[in-house]
Amino acid sequence: ERTSNAFRNPRPLMLQIGVLGMNSAVTRLTTVLRADNDVRSGKLASSVRVSAEGAGDENTVFRLTDDSVEIGTNLRYAAQVNFGGTIFPRPPRKALAIPLFDTIARSGIGPAEADPGREHLSFVPVRSKTSKVIGLLVDDENVFGRGEGAALYALASSVTQIARPYLFWSDDDQRVIREELYPNFLGLE
Repeated sequence: ERTSNAFRNPRPLMLQIGVLGMNSAVTRLTTVLRADNDVRSGKLASSVRVSAEGAGDENTVFRLTDDSVEIGTNLRYAAQVNFGGTIFPRPPRKALAIPLFDTIARSGIGPAEADPGREHLSFVPVRSKTSKVIGLLVDDENVFGRGEGAALYALASSVTQIARPYLFWSDDDQRVIREELYPNFLGLE
């Protein structure tokens, strides 16, 4: 009778499965991002962090119905982190500006915002057969406090990022669903 009653409303089970999936994603994301030295804003981790009720921030995807749950994030770069791939500049831009200092990267300020009049950063070409870097933007007068002649940005024709999967159902997640959540939902434990 308990099992029959449970099947009438699987929504609580779907909620638990969704929360498990998001919590596992947060744990994996922390691990895969720690493995490299990328600068992180914390937005991606926040977007996959949910409460026990499935509530998250404005970038969180947590759609619960009576018989399904959809989880994830709507941040533009989330899929790039999860699946990897090559990033190209959006026209009319000809290059990607890659900040060379963590503080610049965290601020999210690109060269156009840092030097709108193009008075302080000068372009220094880089010639390499193996690198996609085509040049550096250098602070010739120490206007930005990094030292005279310090390169603040690398300009690249493209950037290829490796996949760092974090949003998937691991074997352990499936075991928890099968051996803990599902039996508990059915009233077998």
